[in-house]
Amino acid sequence: MMRRALERLILWLAPDHRKKWAQAMTAEMAVIENSRKAVAFALGCLIACCHFRCEFNIAQTGSRVVKDRFVILTFIAGVAAGLIGLAYLLVSGAPLTKILVNGGAIVIGILLALSLRLSARATDSVVTAIALIGAFILFGTAIFGFAIEDARRWLLIGPFFIQTSLILLPLIAVCFARVQNFRTTVAVLVAAFAMAAQPDQAMAAMLFVAVAIVGMMRPGRLTVSAALFCTMTFATTLLLPDRLPAVPFVDHILWTAFDTGLWVGLMLWAGCLLVVCPIIFVPKAERTVLHYVFASCWLTLIAAAAIGAYPTPIVGYGASAIIGYFLSLIFLQPRSLGRLAGDKVRSGATEADEAMPPLRNSARSFAI
Repeated sequence: MMRRALERLILWLAPDHRKKWAQAMTAEMAVIENSRKAVAFALGCLIACCHFRCEFNIAQTGSRVVKDRFVILTFIAGVAAGLIGLAYLLVSGAPLTKILVNGGAIVIGILLALSLRLSARATDSVVTAIALIGAFILFGTAIFGFAIEDARRWLLIGPFFIQTSLILLPLIAVCFARVQNFRTTVAVLVAAFAMAAQPDQAMAAMLFVAVAIVGMMRPGRLTVSAALFCTMTFATTLLLPDRLPAVPFVDHILWTAFDTGLWVGLMLWAGCLLVVCPIIFVPKAERTVLHYVFASCWLTLIAAAAIGAYPTPIVGYGASAIIGYFLSLIFLQPRSLGRLAGDKVRSGATEADEAMPPLRNSARSFAI
């Protein structure tokens, strides 16, 4: 079923001048007997199709939204890290359901990346509304969500447990880095309170670090107050017990992967580095608070996964972190750049600077 869905998606995404290529790829998928190999091949073809579609859109519209170097590199890094996670699940003997869940999350993430143009049109009121909606969903999860060992972090949707904080909290942090006003500050305060109520030390630490960076780079009454409140909520989570046991393929995998093989462990660490390394390709003079907040969010979660029994984002089993990673990309583009979409570059930037880097074709139970 997943292979057929990927085939339809590839044919839909491929621009007209690549239709024959897409048809050839889907025909090749049909003759691959091993379902895992077929899905891996299909994911590689899907990534290439997204690259062709982005190239076509750039040629047609000249949009600078999809040309932003950091956003494109972050997107590529997320897809590559997700594929590394799939490879880890395959070689470590994970159940097929877990592989399909992560693969489906990568597909959803790629589709979310197609919404990057929304960043050009997103006003401050839109960003504020999304931050508030996300914060109150987290608050609702902390009150009415599914609890495991007194930790109330999940919503039950069908057969899946969705960890809402991994999906929404990075997005809220990016929204606050982009727009600092009374309502986004309220969103941060509500989200921080929800993390303390759940409780979730890793996510509380992530929000604390992100808001502290905003407070240091854009000091003001609202940002400093939010940073102080996040400090208190994070300290509260440190005082509360966290009795959740480690889950195979989710927690501690940065260390247990070495039991499978040295190259497997190194591969996982490389995937984690991919998630946070795009910021080093942005000149220091051009880095904004958005760059630092996004990188710090995922670096904090990776550090938490290395220290305690917390989900390893992107490379471990779990669709929530994968979807949250790509979802937060939508508002990673500053609005000041977004308004320039379609305009010609008037600065001294070269054609090489504006070209999109090439994409390479590569192939807790149900808690996602």
